[in-house]
This record gives sequence, C-alpha cells and structure tokens, in this order.
Amino acid sequence: MRLTIEAEGAPAPFVPPGEGAALVAFISFAAMRGFGAVHPLIVLAEQLQDRGVRMGPLTTFYDEVAEDAEDREKLELAWQDREGLAEALEALAGALEADPGAAALARRGGAEGLAGQARAAAGFLRSAPGRRARMVYRL
Repeated sequence: MRLTIEAEGAPAPFVPPGEGAALVAFISFAAMRGFGAVHPLIVLAEQLQDRGVRMGPLTTFYDEVAEDAEDREKLELAWQDREGLAEALEALAGALEADPGAAALARRGGAEGLAGQARAAAGFLRSAPGRRARMVYRL
C-alpha cells in the first residue's frame, strides 16, 4: 500500500515514511466505522473521534488510478481544505503520542508507524502552498 498526498501548487506530491502504509490502513478502517465491523483500527478511530479528532478529513481519500469517468469524478471530490487535513493529521499523531492505549491499538492493528507518518504528512501540508490537498492511495 502506498499513500500519496498532493497539495495544490506543491512542486511534487509527498509520500510519508514507509510509503504511508500504516496511514492507508488506518484511514481505510476509519472509513468503516459504523458498519458493525470490529478491528483495532476501527476501535482506535472511534475512540479518537470521541476525543474530538475530526475523522472527516482523514476519511476523504480515493484510489489514485482513475479507470473511468466515475473514478475521475470521485478523485476530484477527494480534494479538501489543506489546513483542515493538516490539523486532523496532527491531532491523530498527538493522540497516539500522548496515549499509550491508543498507541497499543495502532500496534495491534498493524499500524505501528502511524504517528510518525501522520506527523510527517501534517508537516508537508503545513509547508505546502495552496488551499487544497488530497490523499490518494495505491494498493
């Protein structure tokens, strides 16, 4: 899995450490909240949301390969406010760094590098130009 973060006006997209695999796993499971599935990363996302971490920006992403018009439309809809995404990633990293229970859930979910990947992605977004950014993945 590989996550790429694009920012309008940035000279190149950003790939977090470890190709963002832990972040892709987390955002994918976070998007599954409310469907009755049980996984450590879903539990983590629910707990973080209860603590005020905004999941909306983190669950707005799409496959980077657009195979048809519908994919191209959804890929375009993945653009979002750059600052809002940076804030959500910083909140995610901060929660994992401050709470051993949250960090344990990330480890149990196979996303040990999640805090570092989120912090690096937030740093890229904070320094990027433009107002919009998007997260795209490739499996």
